[in-house]
Amino acid sequence: MEKDKKLSQKNSFEQALKELEDAADRLESGDLGLDDSIKEFEKGIKLARYCQQKLEEAERKIEILQKGADGEIKPGRVAVKSDTGEIEDDGELQGSLI
Repeated sequence: MEKDKKLSQKNSFEQALKELEDAADRLESGDLGLDDSIKEFEKGIKLARYCQQKLEEAERKIEILQKGADGEIKPGRVAVKSDTGEIEDDGELQGSLI
């Protein structure tokens, strides 16, 4: 459990995803022995769970941002200015994606 906390504090999503891809590559290479393969698989499972958790958190945040006053998620696209990265004013959404 303590290792999971260290994992989430030390890694960004992108770092964890890269480590997961590297672990998969090492496992697929077939160069590891049984013990090392099990350790690598364990590491991969922890990284996959961490990445899944981060994706779910991001999805919840997006849903919250998309909800209107009535609590319903408003479908539609957000127009973004290509030169500045700012969200074009649609009456409710304003800001920057960068």
